[in-house]
Amino acid sequence: MTTTMMRLRQHLGLVSSPSIYTSAIARFGNNTPHRRRTSTSTTTHITQKQFLLLVILLLLLLLLLFSVVFLIPTVSLPPARSRTMSSSASDAAPFEKPRAVVKKVLAESQPEGQGATVRRSIGRHELRNLDPFLLLDEFTVYKPAGFPDHPHRGFETVTYMLEVRCVCSTQCFAPLLFCSTHASCSLKRPHPCGSGYWLLQGAFTHQDFAGHKGTIKTGDVQWMTAGRGIVHSEMPAGDGVHKGLQLWINLSSKDKMIEPRYQELESKDISRGESEDGGVEARVIAGEALGAASPVYTRTPTMYVDFTMRPGSRLHQPVPEGWNAFVYVVDGEGVFGRETATAHYCLVLGPGDGVSVWNRSTRPLRFVLVAGQPLGEPVVQHGPFVMNSRAQIQKAMEDYYYGKNGFERAGQWSSSA
Repeated sequence: MTTTMMRLRQHLGLVSSPSIYTSAIARFGNNTPHRRRTSTSTTTHITQKQFLLLVILLLLLLLLLFSVVFLIPTVSLPPARSRTMSSSASDAAPFEKPRAVVKKVLAESQPEGQGATVRRSIGRHELRNLDPFLLLDEFTVYKPAGFPDHPHRGFETVTYMLEVRCVCSTQCFAPLLFCSTHASCSLKRPHPCGSGYWLLQGAFTHQDFAGHKGTIKTGDVQWMTAGRGIVHSEMPAGDGVHKGLQLWINLSSKDKMIEPRYQELESKDISRGESEDGGVEARVIAGEALGAASPVYTRTPTMYVDFTMRPGSRLHQPVPEGWNAFVYVVDGEGVFGRETATAHYCLVLGPGDGVSVWNRSTRPLRFVLVAGQPLGEPVVQHGPFVMNSRAQIQKAMEDYYYGKNGFERAGQWSSSA
């Protein structure tokens, strides 16, 4: 009975036989290591994911730190950002009739005086004159060269002394000249806009037949009215390189025979203006600019301003309507209206009520802006004489030759230069 019951239970699967049990144990024993290997593999896979997430988080953190250090200061300074933009709403010219460049003349070197060199822009065949302006020279002189005794009649001369940049003990740029040693020049501290340059002081000594004598140094201005006649000399004072600008301004017919007159301004007495952001500086020789006005009296209404613009700066300068105007670039590169110009270029401006200038370069820009009320009179010029007719020119030559009508002392005088 018992045997029969056991067989029945085995048949129904209620009791496992030893062979079945052993087989099950064997299968369990074989599966257990397999499960453990699978569990170990899964754990390693999760750790790699965590490592990758950690690396990504670190990269994001570094990117955030980079943004804080480099990007946020730039965004928080609108002026700096606007300087890097090619154009913006604030760059727009605030004039109803902005002046555009209508002529561009390169001032090429030519000999003048006694061994001197000038870069002439106004007064050459490309630009004979620009009423009331007769001549503009950028001169470079070193002894023994200069401008010895010579006469004038019928106009005014404005001499403005510039500094010379020097980059080593003997090499002076003007644009490429040589002075003997630094000892022969007076050194100034480097220009605040420049880097690696010394500024050398130049000077010119002036004498005339009426007994006037004086020396103008770097940054000084001499405004001379020749009127009915003067004989004078302009020679370098001391060794080294001497550089400057000389502008000739015509006198009206009613003023051509007035008595000679001088106005001299030392550099410290020249009026200075500055833009609100400090990017533009102005030295006002005549007229007004950036809130500064010159004390110089001009018989022919004239504006003469020396501008220095830092990189990224802009200027919107009013110019009286109806006046003729030009720009002469002394150093650097700028955009005048839509015209780009570099050193030694003279830009004639068309009609309008103002001029806009941008310095989009990485160097300072320096230029003079000159404007004047046109006289609208005939101009006849022969060398140093400027009158209204050929007959008047002939008369001026005779007066000088015979020593009369303003030239009485011409025959008995010579300068000590």
